[in-house]
Amino acid sequence: MRNIEYLSPTSIAQWYEDRSEFYLQRLADERPPRLPQTRPMAAGAAFDAFIKSYLVENLFGEKRPKFELKTLFEEQVEPHNRDWAKLAGGHIFTQYKKLGAIADLMLELSHATHEPRFEFTVTDDVAIRGGAVPLLGKPDVYFITKGGEHVVYDWKVNGYCGKSPTSPKPGYIIVRGGRTSGKAHKDCQTINKGGIDVNVATTLEVIDESWASQISIYAWILGEEVGSQFIAGIDQIVAAPNNTDFPDLRVASHRCRVGKQFQIDLEIRIYEIWEAIKSGHIFDNLSREESDARCLMLDNYYKAFPTSDDPKDKWFQQITREHER
Repeated sequence: MRNIEYLSPTSIAQWYEDRSEFYLQRLADERPPRLPQTRPMAAGAAFDAFIKSYLVENLFGEKRPKFELKTLFEEQVEPHNRDWAKLAGGHIFTQYKKLGAIADLMLELSHATHEPRFEFTVTDDVAIRGGAVPLLGKPDVYFITKGGEHVVYDWKVNGYCGKSPTSPKPGYIIVRGGRTSGKAHKDCQTINKGGIDVNVATTLEVIDESWASQISIYAWILGEEVGSQFIAGIDQIVAAPNNTDFPDLRVASHRCRVGKQFQIDLEIRIYEIWEAIKSGHIFDNLSREESDARCLMLDNYYKAFPTSDDPKDKWFQQITREHER
């Protein structure tokens, strides 16, 4: 079994959603190739490159090599998706700007005490329940307002390749586009905190637990204590097909806190994952003997399949892994 250097929001979610795939990707002695990037993933990654390149140049008044569009795009979008994703990402960015989301975001960022940080990888050994767990995250935006509010933002692109419209999650402070453009969610109640309108009627875990987990982990790595009251922000871009290659888009901005108890419960879950990995008892719903046998089976699992570059072989490997899960 391989050693694991850190836990990330993605790996933590995968531990609970698909323990076998977690083991195959991260711990198995014979690891299969990573599953290829899908088109919906590529659309989000391409938009991410467009928006960060634009923000860095316009906020700081200069181009920075690390944030050149070409550099970010090629780092984040896999080669087989690039021709399609460049058009998709450009469409999302254009609509995000046209709907006024960039202008509103720039206004929020103007309240930062120092330069906001974009697209950075941060790792730290976070103190969790008397121990230290190495965590890794890639926050999209982090800044501290002049009023002392610590702010962590992320972008989400949902439903871009969907066959039916995707609705925004509830609790947004404003939605742009569609029949209700310019309005807040019916259950939203905002208070301005350090120049940021924050929905105090709910918390992020009520809106989406995976979002709350991801933003909490980012915040902890950035130095926030478990249970602290940072501002969590998600700009959610949702799509509705319209019989063209470029769906209609709306942007819902979520700005709220993450509940203290949710953060404490997340801390416990992360501690349990790390302890299980250190002990080697990966499938903790089984006895130790059964768990070890399961790990051995997975170690040998990938060896049974072809390893050539033939697309048919790769397709077979992917389908078989999905069936196993």
